[in-house]
Amino acid sequence: MNDYSDLLYTVFSIVIFSFLLLQANSLILRNELVTIDHEYEKTAIAVAQSIIEEARTKPFDANMNPDNFTEYGSFGQPETKSRDEFLTFDDYHNYTERVQIDLQGFYDVRVMVDYVTNDPPFDIVNGEQTMRKRMSVTVSDMDENDIVTLSYIKSFFEF
Repeated sequence: MNDYSDLLYTVFSIVIFSFLLLQANSLILRNELVTIDHEYEKTAIAVAQSIIEEARTKPFDANMNPDNFTEYGSFGQPETKSRDEFLTFDDYHNYTERVQIDLQGFYDVRVMVDYVTNDPPFDIVNGEQTMRKRMSVTVSDMDENDIVTLSYIKSFFEF
């Protein structure tokens, strides 16, 4: 063999190794991006779940008479109240908050509470008071992309 063939084999080997290294690096980067997305999603779920867990401890309605539940148009908190002062489940309606998580940045939280039908699939009813309310908590990232929406249905039970 002449001297050029060894040089060509070496260059060809380096090109193949570089291509494989580039593919491996691309795969590692994609996996890292998926891992980061899952971390954002897990944190968003935790934020939404904490609001739902807090709200589910509150009474169904300020008036515990099924014939006189709060009208949908009256849902929500008075302007002077903070989340710590919410007294009933429907006080969370139209609640918004910006939550900062250490290194992950900010999450925007929006809460909606609606009366829903008493039977599955629990569709929203307009203007009618029912024995069930659904809370939907939507958590968005800084770019206004919805990351997660969790729902919880609270039922009224007479004793």
